[in-house]
Amino acid sequence: MKIIILLIFFLYGCESIFYDEFTIKYPKIEPKKTDFYKVKKGDNLYSISKKFNISIKKIIKHNGIKEPFKIYPNQRIFLPKNVYYRVKKGDTLYSISRKLKSNVYSISKLNKLKDINQIKVGQRILIPEYFEQKKNNPTLKKKTIQKKKKVVKVKSISKSSNTQKFIWPVKGKILIKYGSGDSGFFNDGINIKSSSGIAVKASNDGEIIYSGNEIPGYGNLILIKHNKNWITAYAHLEKIEKTKGDLVKRGQSIGIVGNTGNVKDIQLHFEIRKGKNAVNPLKHLS
Repeated sequence: MKIIILLIFFLYGCESIFYDEFTIKYPKIEPKKTDFYKVKKGDNLYSISKKFNISIKKIIKHNGIKEPFKIYPNQRIFLPKNVYYRVKKGDTLYSISRKLKSNVYSISKLNKLKDINQIKVGQRILIPEYFEQKKNNPTLKKKTIQKKKKVVKVKSISKSSNTQKFIWPVKGKILIKYGSGDSGFFNDGINIKSSSGIAVKASNDGEIIYSGNEIPGYGNLILIKHNKNWITAYAHLEKIEKTKGDLVKRGQSIGIVGNTGNVKDIQLHFEIRKGKNAVNPLKHLS
């Protein structure tokens, strides 16, 4: 069962490639004497990060290091410990990501997992930092709306932000439906059967925010961000025709359907998300 978790996402331990409006939320860590490192001559944040397998951003955050991010010999650096999870019987990478408020993308990348469906009981999994969405000033927005006194407009905004219509990226039989299956895995999208050479179309206008094959199991993958923070995902492509930053129109070809990643038959794994939450694509496709 295919699972794609978008959130945001701290793939490389130092940046999110999906949402500018997301920031890292750091758990509270109490310093101990053994958690400090004395800087040696020749050290820099990068070398310390690699030596202790801790992200540079995490070191900067917990030590209050300011630009231009210089450190000096004999300086004491607090080393925030990484969080590990030991796999239990019945665990899947998906269930672990939900339990620890992370995501499959980040965990598989950080732990260099070649197959997200093969984790072993007792295995130690490194858990990355997670995300918290920035909230705009609700008081300011509320006052602005009350001042205009247009109840109809408020309803219109609420409705448009929660509903969206997309076109089918390819036509075909649904191989795997959205939701939980007999195997215990939860599919965050749908898998659509197709044929070799068929073009995959952008489901709506938007911007390519990811184009590549770095995520284990998903093969060639494209992510498109649309208005109102909607996201669509297209996995297992044979060929990618667009790159990150490209603007695409509804119905425009973005690639060719294929069977790259952990699938045998030619198919498209397709997801629709509202922010970080997956929704049933069948309720939004027209």
